[in-house]
Amino acid sequence: MKIGRLTILVPFLLFLHAVHGQKKPVSLVSPTFKGTLVLPAPLKNPLFNSITETLGQLDGVLQFPLTKGFGIGAGANMTWFGVKERALAPDLTSGDIRRATFFGKVQYEEYTSERTFFELSAKMGSSTYVFDCPKCNDESRRTVFHWGVGVGYYIHATDNLAFGLTLGYERDNTRFSSDDLGLPNFPGRQEKVEDRNFQNFLIGLGFSTRLRKAEDGPGGW
Repeated sequence: MKIGRLTILVPFLLFLHAVHGQKKPVSLVSPTFKGTLVLPAPLKNPLFNSITETLGQLDGVLQFPLTKGFGIGAGANMTWFGVKERALAPDLTSGDIRRATFFGKVQYEEYTSERTFFELSAKMGSSTYVFDCPKCNDESRRTVFHWGVGVGYYIHATDNLAFGLTLGYERDNTRFSSDDLGLPNFPGRQEKVEDRNFQNFLIGLGFSTRLRKAEDGPGGW
C-alpha cells in the first residue's frame, strides 16, 4: 500500500460526507466490528528499517459500548516484514518476520456531525515474533508485552457501515538483534542490538460496522 493511495480515499470520504450529511444521526449504542489495513513504519529503529521492508498489517477488533461514548474491545492483528534481498548479502538474502498480536482495547467515540465521528483508543496485550530465514532458529521466537494508542476519523456510507482513516503508535517490549536472524553481527555494522524497542508509526484505511439491523435499508445490515 502506497502513501499516495491515501489521497484517493480522502476525496471519497468527503463525497460520502456530502451525500449523507443530511441524514438522521446514527446511534452509538451498539457493538461494533472494526477492520483496518495498516502500513506500519518502523520508528527510530534504524537497524530494523535498513534490513527489512514492510509488507503490511491486518487488524480486527470487536468493540462494545459502555457509557457516554466510552467502550471496551478485544482484537488481534498480523504484521509481515520481509528481509531485503541485498541488505545482508552474502550472509542472508531471503526471509521474513511475522508478528501476531492479541490485545484488549479501551476507546472513546464521539460524533462530530450527523454522519461523522472520531475515535480515541489505547490497547495493551502481547506480541509473538517469528523470524523465518535460512539461518533463523526457534530461540528467536518470543512473546512480549505490547501497547499502543490511536486515533481514527470515520464517515458513514450507511447507518451501519463507515469508512475512515486511522493513525497510531505501537511499541513492543523487545529489541531487534543479529541473533534474531542467526547472524553473529550485521555485515558492515558495529551494532549487534537495536538501541530502542520495536516501535511503529501506523497509517491505516479501515471500516467500522455496527452489529445491528439497519434502519436505512429493507431488512439489511
